[in-house]
Order: sequence, then C-alpha cells, then structure tokens
Amino acid sequence: MGGETPCGPSKRNVTQSLHEALLEAHAKGDKRALMALYEDAAEQSTDDDAVGFFLTHAYIFALDCGDARATELRGRLVSMGRETNG
Repeated sequence: MGGETPCGPSKRNVTQSLHEALLEAHAKGDKRALMALYEDAAEQSTDDDAVGFFLTHAYIFALDCGDARATELRGRLVSMGRETNG
C-alpha cells in the first residue's frame, strides 16, 4: 500500500490545491464542502484503494449532511466491492 500514511492515502494522490482545500474545509467544519472535495479527490485518483478511501469519506459526509448524493456514493462503493451497512 505504497504512498499511504497511518491516516489514509498520501496527498500525492490529490493535487496540492485540493489537499489544501480539504485541510481548510476540515478546519472550518464545512461538511458539504468536505463531501464534494472528497468526491473530487476520488475522481482524480488512479489508485483503487485511494478511490475507495476518498469515496468512503464523501459518503460519510453526505450522510452527515443528509445530502441525496449519499445514495449514489453508496452505490459506487458497493460496485467497487466495498460493503456498507447503509
């Protein structure tokens, strides 16, 4: 699992500007922005494990916000073979 840190994929899997936007959204507690940014990170990544990591985070924030995209994100995770209990 090269390139991962104990907290997940390294920032090499996303652009520097996206990484900075994620840090800023976390600092602000902006869950809707986090959902969108993690989904963007999944779209930019070419590593399946990183895609799953980012989509899982997008899904969690979508659930937390009550965003309708949670259903689509869950479907994407299931299609990747990642089980969810939703």
